Amino acid sequence: MANREARARAAVGPSPAGPPRAAAPAAGSAAGAAGGPASLARRYWPAPVAAAAMLVLLLWGLGRHSSMGNDEVATRWAASLSLGQLAHLLRNIDAVHGAYYLLMHFWMMLIGGSPTALRVPSVIAMAAAVALVAIIGRQLTGSGWAGLFAGLVTAFTPALSYYGQTARSYALVFACVTASTLILIQALRREARGPAGGEPPVPGAAVPATLPGGRARPDSGVPGAESPARSWWLAYGVLIMVSGYLNELALLVVTAHLVTVLLARPGWPAIRRWAVAGAVGAILVAPVVIVSSREAGAVTWIPRPSASSLLLQYRDYFGTRPLVSAALIICMVIALLPPLRREGAAPPWWRGGVSVPSVAAPLLILPAALLIAESLVARPFYVDRYVLYGEAGAALLAGAGLYRIGQWLARGLRWRPLVAVPGVIVLAGVLLLQLGAQRFDRTPASREFDFGGPSRYIAAHARAGDGVLYFGAFFRKASLGYPADYRKVTDFGVAVTPRASGTFQGINQPFAELRPIMLRYQRIWVLGAVPHAGLPAGLMHFESQELLQHFTLARQAPFHGMTVTLWIRRSPAH
Repeated sequence: MANREARARAAVGPSPAGPPRAAAPAAGSAAGAAGGPASLARRYWPAPVAAAAMLVLLLWGLGRHSSMGNDEVATRWAASLSLGQLAHLLRNIDAVHGAYYLLMHFWMMLIGGSPTALRVPSVIAMAAAVALVAIIGRQLTGSGWAGLFAGLVTAFTPALSYYGQTARSYALVFACVTASTLILIQALRREARGPAGGEPPVPGAAVPATLPGGRARPDSGVPGAESPARSWWLAYGVLIMVSGYLNELALLVVTAHLVTVLLARPGWPAIRRWAVAGAVGAILVAPVVIVSSREAGAVTWIPRPSASSLLLQYRDYFGTRPLVSAALIICMVIALLPPLRREGAAPPWWRGGVSVPSVAAPLLILPAALLIAESLVARPFYVDRYVLYGEAGAALLAGAGLYRIGQWLARGLRWRPLVAVPGVIVLAGVLLLQLGAQRFDRTPASREFDFGGPSRYIAAHARAGDGVLYFGAFFRKASLGYPADYRKVTDFGVAVTPRASGTFQGINQPFAELRPIMLRYQRIWVLGAVPHAGLPAGLMHFESQELLQHFTLARQAPFHGMTVTLWIRRSPAH
């Protein structure tokens, strides 16, 4: 009988950090609702605590001196377009971000388009994601400490603050993927409990095909049987779809969820229901996948995975300092260990049920590994931020490992309060050792390009009637992100504007038409590369020669990723 009870509990997920214990009631269940708000607060207190920690970090330096990088400038300009102009842009480039641009279009209408305002949706999404990680950790272990530790590992990881302060879709994708993972857990548990919310069936035991009254069991495979988790599967499919529309590479999470479902062993009816929900959610993303596949030339900048890009992914998941990474990885390994003899007779996590390892390990490994493998053998699409959501898997494992170490300590010294001590010590180190990285991420230099500094410099020193040249067209994004700073100057090098061409760069004038226009200006600002005779043909080479021959360099100001120079026309006597 004891063995039967242990196996039944395994079907809904044994604690990976100690003896088997009854899983926390699912949200919305009768048991969960019985205690009312006070009971929910006691059970889910880690979520608001972890989210509050994330919010404090995200609000610190959110403005970043009003500087925006390449991606944020693209967001600001695309969101400022009319719906017709945005559709024109997405037919040419960035269809993969179309849903996010549409969301930000309405956000700008309601809230405004300052750099800080544009980052607020990412702040909200990342704080929500941290809360969801804490809830998942709490539900899978039955411990508030494990949930809190997992949430704080996520909050204290510098990469999460970096993207939580970036006006881009990555924080929203992280939140949606984490939410879909939580919904998957709820659905599998609901399937295991059955329509009446009772104990899950024991794996391998004979189960009658009908319920009292002759109604077919939902897990019997009998036609007409209804799923006890229908609403959960519907919500799961919707979240998979939303994740895919925010970034189609978020669909890789379905592969991680497949492994989680197979490890849970919920029975073929439940597996089929998961497959249908996931497949429908993914298929509904087909329009954006088809359109973006025609824009594959827009991602030719993505190189094949290298040691440096893999190191960046490693730091995204495990922190920026070697000591932090080592500590978290040790905790993760401990979370993956099967139950020790002193922890009870629960079966290992790979023998069925929903547990931290069965949920977190696939999420950590599979999406990134598959994208890296694809990018090594085919057209590369691997960029670390596209699979940022895998960090949730690392945090869940680290949180469970910290809690398990605490259990060992408390059991060894026979004092229950010691269970939190290892987590508090390690998390304090995780935060303090990475404060330098956190500070740097709140400076304009943390982004590859700083378009704000150069734009403000030109606005402060330009005169009405000045011209501006972009060396090359990529740097025209500065005027898209900061149009007010370029009111005094004229972009005489553009033949077709970004708005008309449906691109971020526009189309430049050929030099034969540009040369006589250049000579009409007394002062020309150049943003991007510094003009010099050594530039290769086709890369503003002739424009550089013209400036060097007929103009004098009057100002030069370096900024992160680009330089501003001012050229003044020489008098004919010179």
